[in-house]
Amino acid sequence: MKKIVSVWTAIVILVLGLASCETDKEFPLELPAAAEPSAKTRNDLGIAHYKSGRYMEALVQFSQASFADPTGGEIYFNLALAYLKKGDREKAAAHFKLARKFAKGNDQILKSTLLKTYLKQE
Repeated sequence: MKKIVSVWTAIVILVLGLASCETDKEFPLELPAAAEPSAKTRNDLGIAHYKSGRYMEALVQFSQASFADPTGGEIYFNLALAYLKKGDREKAAAHFKLARKFAKGNDQILKSTLLKTYLKQE
């Protein structure tokens, strides 16, 4: 019984580690200078929290940014990254889809390996 628990524990650690590693290659995006001011402020705060490893706080700030500007592809991309860090792949995929929809030609979004990977799984 102990061996089974140990194996399952190792699998969980491995899966969580892989989710974390894949997001270490891509980082949250800043909004353009002309973006809605409160969306830009919230997004910038979210980026600071994300970089400090405070992913729940980052999610709150990115969510507030999305309320201020519901058409910001960068915001949805950032939400997707934060959801991945929290281990919620379903929500990450949904936000990657919105990021692509509102990318407005942003190559950092459209060429994102993570976005392409998660949208292929649909």
